[in-house]
Amino acid sequence: MKRIVGIAMQVFAVVFWLQFVAIQLYDPMSEGFGALVWTIFDPFVAAGTLITIYVGLRRKQDVDKAQDGGLTKEYFEANLTLYGGIILIHALLWNWIGSRLLEPEMSLQWLWIFIDISVPLLLFPVGRHLANSDTAEQSA
Repeated sequence: MKRIVGIAMQVFAVVFWLQFVAIQLYDPMSEGFGALVWTIFDPFVAAGTLITIYVGLRRKQDVDKAQDGGLTKEYFEANLTLYGGIILIHALLWNWIGSRLLEPEMSLQWLWIFIDISVPLLLFPVGRHLANSDTAEQSA
């Protein structure tokens, strides 16, 4: 199951990145079809971010139990995944809930750009970790 979720997260991250680049060609103002695509992507981004936070929390707990001491690659990745996911979900909820449901004037364009850049950078490595960890568990 982890492998399927991991592959799905990787595919979504790539599709999301392609949308971020391609929208400048087919709908630069995001008023037509581009706005609809972003509206469809938002719940998937929220779900992927929650998965990222969960995976980051589990990895951080495992690293803290091992207590190798010092800054290791696993320690850095676990903390980056967890805290990056927390920052991303806050930014997403602020702009998504705030702009779509409460006040459209609250939407911050720079925050959407931050979200659009952060999603592939967080979801793809987490998806790769999930896909690889499931493979490692099956071979053990």
